[in-house]
Amino acid sequence: MADVALTFAPAGDVVAVDLWSNLAPDFGTARAVRVEPRRWWLIDAGDIAAIADAMRDDGCLTAIGGGLVRATLTGPGWRALLMVAGVFDAEDPRFGPGDCAATVIHHVPVWIVPVAADCAEVYFAASYAGGLIELWSAAISRGLA
Repeated sequence: MADVALTFAPAGDVVAVDLWSNLAPDFGTARAVRVEPRRWWLIDAGDIAAIADAMRDDGCLTAIGGGLVRATLTGPGWRALLMVAGVFDAEDPRFGPGDCAATVIHHVPVWIVPVAADCAEVYFAASYAGGLIELWSAAISRGLA
């Protein structure tokens, strides 16, 4: 029995927010993930007009979800699965909800976003989905996660 379940879906409503200063506006109900020092991703952003107004001339918004896939890894084995062909220590218990790591898995640039102790989301370009699905499915079937 696998320690992790996989689901894949288009990333959908993900917006990149680039800020010129360190002052982050109120992102409302959108789930904000800091992916770089002055870049945030708003996941499931919805209507971003109020956020754009709050930013004024202190940054810009760009929809990026159209080219991304969101893999959701659920179960206690998600950390071990990300270590298969990965170059990031996903097993470090300090890496948890509120964090984001940009790294490479199987030569694919990915962003790992822990959601809970037993769940993480991994974002990557849609063109790489087939390779990661194959890699992770094979690892699960061999009992590596």
